[in-house]
Amino acid sequence: MNKTTKASAENAQKDMLKAIFYCLLVVVIIRSFVVEPFRIPSSSMVPTLKVGDHIFVSKFSYGLSLPFTKFEFLSFAQPKRGDVVVFLWPRDESLHYVKRIVGLPGDKIELKGRDILINGKLVDKSQVNVEDIDREDKEEPEVPSEYYSETLGSVSHLIRYLSIPVAGHEGRELTKVVPKDQYFVMGDNRDESADSRSWGFVPRENIKGKAKFIWLSLDQVGAWNNLRKIRWSRCAQLIQ
Repeated sequence: MNKTTKASAENAQKDMLKAIFYCLLVVVIIRSFVVEPFRIPSSSMVPTLKVGDHIFVSKFSYGLSLPFTKFEFLSFAQPKRGDVVVFLWPRDESLHYVKRIVGLPGDKIELKGRDILINGKLVDKSQVNVEDIDREDKEEPEVPSEYYSETLGSVSHLIRYLSIPVAGHEGRELTKVVPKDQYFVMGDNRDESADSRSWGFVPRENIKGKAKFIWLSLDQVGAWNNLRKIRWSRCAQLIQ
């Protein structure tokens, strides 16, 4: 190999390394400041989110934080009632949870059976006929359930209760005042969600971002060689 050929090969290698570095840098910037993907591992947010849904979370809906830290150096807005958020679980920050914000700092939250009162005002909800719920929006296999359309702030969404309540379910009757800079969150699958009713509030600094849309949804039962493995009707679906 002559000197010219050797130099060309070294330059090509350097260009490739630079390209890889810049690609990795772009990925880190996007994941740190723009969007981050998450996979839904449990049924606590059914029917809004199902096991196997892959979602994008907006990192800049509320502000910008230093990568791999909870330090927010620029704040755009505060989480709103009804937002679906991904956060670090206060009891073990190695775990990510996804829930819906029900109570804001300073709110008085009262739970009376299936009713929620926020600052003395009953949260509006109306029962939806099970037959009107798309099968794709139900959990598989289906268990006897009751669905409601609930309105939190400006957000209307579906929630689910089991027709036969879970014995000993925590938080059926309680009253709590949300502390400063903390939030009261609940899963949309109300009888099968461990949330603020049982383990407490979510600090603002633990909230990583707002869940924006489902980019891919995979059936956990179907085989990969089956086209039905992908739940096509849920792909590219906005999260309400």
